[in-house]
Amino acid sequence: MTSVLRIALRVAAGTLVYAGIVAAAAVLPAAAGLMLTFPAINGLAFFFSGDAKAASMARTMLWMPVINGALCALYMLVLLALGTRSSTALAGWLLLLLVVALWYACVSGKTVMEGIAPQYQLAYSIAATLIGAVFVIIAVASSARPGTVPHEAYATGWKNWGWVIEAMLQSKLKIVLFAVALSAFIVAEAYLPISDAARGVLAGLPIVPFGGLVSIAGDPGTGVAERIHIIRSMMTSVWLAPAVGIWFIYSISKLFSTRRKLAVGWRNEAARFAAVVVGWTACFLIIIAISATIDAFGTP
Repeated sequence: MTSVLRIALRVAAGTLVYAGIVAAAAVLPAAAGLMLTFPAINGLAFFFSGDAKAASMARTMLWMPVINGALCALYMLVLLALGTRSSTALAGWLLLLLVVALWYACVSGKTVMEGIAPQYQLAYSIAATLIGAVFVIIAVASSARPGTVPHEAYATGWKNWGWVIEAMLQSKLKIVLFAVALSAFIVAEAYLPISDAARGVLAGLPIVPFGGLVSIAGDPGTGVAERIHIIRSMMTSVWLAPAVGIWFIYSISKLFSTRRKLAVGWRNEAARFAAVVVGWTACFLIIIAISATIDAFGTP
């Protein structure tokens, strides 16, 4: 009973943290593409698993932002190729089945399960950033206007506290899916004899980004043309989304695997969680900077 309560409290606390991230991101709708692979579960996975497992988990976890980001981009590219006549809710769900099958094929392969060796992780992070930047430049250059929101929209949500509740209500599906993904990780870690490599993969379950995309594609309250416009605006920045998650995973795993444990238990856990929060804050600030840069260079 104590174990079940502990799991429930962890899921509730983690979901509350994610709800706060969603609310903060609501004031930056132009950053939706970058937020697809925000490392929320990754950070909680490191925190709940302990320092000793950080390095081994990171080996496979570093693959997940690239795989998830690439499949999200593929999903959006196919929807855009279908156009307004064919991009129906049914097409969105069928595409979801396709990307889920591709995701499983990717993560069950030997390359992903062996992970990225520590000596190659820095080079991998740099390469992912440079390649993502090239794709963003191509996306901006090939679009007359990337479809971002006006500059004044960056601050509209801060005029009153009503935006917090509104943002959470609009993102309730994503928050529920996050709770499901976090529960899967915590329950598997607690009751299943899984390896650290499997923990790294589970920490990158793409339930939230895939669920978010299919909710856009199949939203009955939004016209097909508007759905296509939303997807097109996300396509401009999604290529750099994996790099944000990769640098978070690389930095936190290095910190946790080398830090000196504090003697007082609660202080040690507080310091570990503070490190994760600092990492999330850095990711959010980077996303703001990337979104503003894309908006500035992409607007004719």
